[in-house]
Amino acid sequence: MTASRQKRNAWLKKLAGLADGADKAQEDLLMGIYQARQDGVSYADVAYGIGDKSPSGIPAKVEKGRAVLEKRKGGTE
Repeated sequence: MTASRQKRNAWLKKLAGLADGADKAQEDLLMGIYQARQDGVSYADVAYGIGDKSPSGIPAKVEKGRAVLEKRKGGTE
């Protein structure tokens, strides 16, 4: 069974919107990690808060969050 052109286009539009939302949510999470570390929250507490098993990956996420925040402050999203 194949979907009509209208259904397919509607779903493509919906899926693209969901994917964009997921990308924004991931960037928001990275910014939150960066901001939590700026407020003095430990790597272990950040890892626990986001459900990571180990705090060893948090420093990389902090840097990515800093980059996202700088990008957004610059007005280019």
